[in-house]
Amino acid sequence: MKKSWKEGLFYLLLFAFCFAGGRLTAARQAVNASNMATGGKLAIVIDDFGYDGNGTEEMLALPIPFTAAVMPFSEFSVENAKKVEEAGKEVVLHMPMEALTGKAEWVGDKGVFRSMTDEEIKAVVQEAFTILPNAVGMNNHMGSAIMEDQRCLGDVLDVLKAQNGFFIDSVTTCNSQGRCLAEEKGVPFIARDVFLDGTSDVEKVKQNLRKAAEIALKKGKAVAIGHVGPEGGEVTAKAIAELIPEFEEEGITFVTASELIEE
Repeated sequence: MKKSWKEGLFYLLLFAFCFAGGRLTAARQAVNASNMATGGKLAIVIDDFGYDGNGTEEMLALPIPFTAAVMPFSEFSVENAKKVEEAGKEVVLHMPMEALTGKAEWVGDKGVFRSMTDEEIKAVVQEAFTILPNAVGMNNHMGSAIMEDQRCLGDVLDVLKAQNGFFIDSVTTCNSQGRCLAEEKGVPFIARDVFLDGTSDVEKVKQNLRKAAEIALKKGKAVAIGHVGPEGGEVTAKAIAELIPEFEEEGITFVTASELIEE
């Protein structure tokens, strides 16, 4: 009887130990799963390729995926697009569009303007894709006037849909019709969350990058737009390069714009 009692106590303690161990293991697995679930995806879009501007080589040397927005009607459009592809980055059209403010020459002589007919708008967008046939999507260069105009923007999106492309709204106006028109026409769409540069201060660019990272960690994804040339260039490339280790440690995954859309 005494031996039976001791055996019963032994098995009871063994059961309790195993049960507690199982609970602890499950808790650890839950924490690990939670840690794996944290993080976010950051798509960096770099505008103004096509001019062979300051920072072009530095940007293409970055060891992360990003999306390069190439001006289609510039002197180095084809050459820069080839460099982008050779560097393993993604190419989209950086389509010049009429703006409500700023100098007309900033848009350029060729682009999308409200004075154009539907046929003229579609023809110039198709020409842009002919110049950069490997572009998988588009974002707007300037374009606040066009982004507010349903007729003009609708023509642009019609061509983009025929090309099986996606649209990145640079959000140059708070009255953009991009999202609603893209949904109506069935064009994949994402919008910019943060502008990175327009400054020569590396620390300011880093501050903006960290804002984008915070959004990515909070919402799961974010889009940040920077530039080559005078708006960013080497400064922006330097800021990105220096923050890569920090972001990866925080759980940020660098992706292309198309990868965000494909989710």
